[in-house]
Amino acid sequence: MSSRPLLPHLRRMVHVGPYGGELPVALRAAASVAVPMLVLWATGHLEWSLYATFGAFTSLFGRTVPIRPRLVTQVQAGTVLVASVLVGTLLAVLGSAVPGTGWLVVPVAALWATGVAILSHRLRWHPPGPLFPVFALGACSSVPAGPEQLPVALAVAVAAVLFALVLTACFARFEPGGPGATPGPAATAAPAPTPGPEWTLSHYLVRYAAGVAVAGAIATAIGHPYWAMVAAVVPMSAPDASGRLLRAAQRLAGTLVGVLIAWALLAAAPPPLVVIAVAALLQAGAELYVGRNYALAMLFITPLALSMTHLAHPVPVSGLVSDRALDTFVGVAVAVVITLLTHERRQDAEG
Repeated sequence: MSSRPLLPHLRRMVHVGPYGGELPVALRAAASVAVPMLVLWATGHLEWSLYATFGAFTSLFGRTVPIRPRLVTQVQAGTVLVASVLVGTLLAVLGSAVPGTGWLVVPVAALWATGVAILSHRLRWHPPGPLFPVFALGACSSVPAGPEQLPVALAVAVAAVLFALVLTACFARFEPGGPGATPGPAATAAPAPTPGPEWTLSHYLVRYAAGVAVAGAIATAIGHPYWAMVAAVVPMSAPDASGRLLRAAQRLAGTLVGVLIAWALLAAAPPPLVVIAVAALLQAGAELYVGRNYALAMLFITPLALSMTHLAHPVPVSGLVSDRALDTFVGVAVAVVITLLTHERRQDAEG
């Protein structure tokens, strides 16, 4: 069989889009993560860093739209992120109080992913899909917690969301499309894609609920099912089967290299202040490339996620990175299988 049909896909895999004025966005995203982390470090509460990190992810929404709709989107997304942190923390409290209930995160995350996916597409969020809420729910559920953590999680996440909104407003005039900014590629970017008529409730249930449930169930035995659930969610936000397969391949390739970077960083056992500084740089790098080549962005995103997880709940580094790689493989494999099955079914129906 000729390899020529594969060449366009390989080119898409490695193609890096042109710079579109992402630097101000990257700096804002880095600051939204770094400042709350520094406050927690200064006050001796780095164990709360996951709550702050997920609140800070509010700043990642609406980057291609003008400031007013961007703030509206960020308020919506920030509210969902806070709710995700609370649901995840509640599951952690339940798991600590009632041993053997850790598996509940899988069906809860599956339903949560479906609901947030529908909401994000209806409200035209950018980026679309439930990636960050599912990540927040799963990660917070994995850290042992008592009932006293619930108000802490709420307060820290809300504070991080509010700080992210303030940064968005302050940085607006320096970003593409902001007041007084020179129009550029990012300023005239098209609105986030929305699902077409084929996106019925059954499509959401198959692509998100079933994908998250199956990936989480398989990965539960490994130790971090939420990574598999996140990996299954990522490709599903693409508008077509080709895009989903490309995103799955980029997620896997970028993660496999990214875990090596994370291992080199964390194995050196840097002090928390160094981890925070590196995390800010990684967040900036992720924003510089996430819209240009997702595989390249994963080289920043993977060590960032592992660093934040390790900072909040230190565990052996070798197990952390190997679990991340294996769980990602599981989630990507589930996403690919679902994509191929649903794509073929649609083709048969149309034929």
